[in-house]
Amino acid sequence: MRKWAVGLFLLMSACFLPRAQTTSSVVRAGVQPPDFLLSGLRDSAGVPQGRYLGRFKVTYYWAVEEAEYPTSRSSPLYLADGQLLGRFSSAFVKAFRVEAAACLKDGRRISYMKRANRVEVVDRFLGCGGYSLAELKSIAVDPRLIPLGSVVYIPQAENVAVDGQTLGGVFYAHDIGSAIKGKHIDIFVGRKKNMDAFSSAGMGGTSGVDVYILE
Repeated sequence: MRKWAVGLFLLMSACFLPRAQTTSSVVRAGVQPPDFLLSGLRDSAGVPQGRYLGRFKVTYYWAVEEAEYPTSRSSPLYLADGQLLGRFSSAFVKAFRVEAAACLKDGRRISYMKRANRVEVVDRFLGCGGYSLAELKSIAVDPRLIPLGSVVYIPQAENVAVDGQTLGGVFYAHDIGSAIKGKHIDIFVGRKKNMDAFSSAGMGGTSGVDVYILE
């Protein structure tokens, strides 16, 4: 009888004592995404599911404009089927192979397929893994740290005004790059001049930015 009474007391205590709340994915206090960005990204207890990944180096890439380069026609570019796309200045081709996206004078957009050393004419610039690049939204990442397709929040980019629009700090892992290793992200800014807005907001140099992955 005494053992039964002790067991009942312990059971009732477990039911009524306050429970500790723990989570491994709470956003670091002080620099968390605004609530509207996290709608649908909270658990049943309302805890934000943003996981802090640390400070990352940030760089930028863009679509190279053929019109900004010399008019010489010394370097050829070939399509995937081997047909000649055209001949362009060597400076333009060199920049295009680095950035992997370009706008031609006739309005066409082209993406560079580095492994094949070939070009594809596209409606939207190509990322990796079937993703397309969105200006001011897509980033290149190291997929060992940030899986492709992930939603990423960078608080330093929130409210940055670029070309008439105000950013919310949310980006999408749509690309990779041979130079993007470890804690390093590369933001696709569309036009090269758009990079200036990020630099003016302090997103340059060696200080880095805070990166969260929203799960």
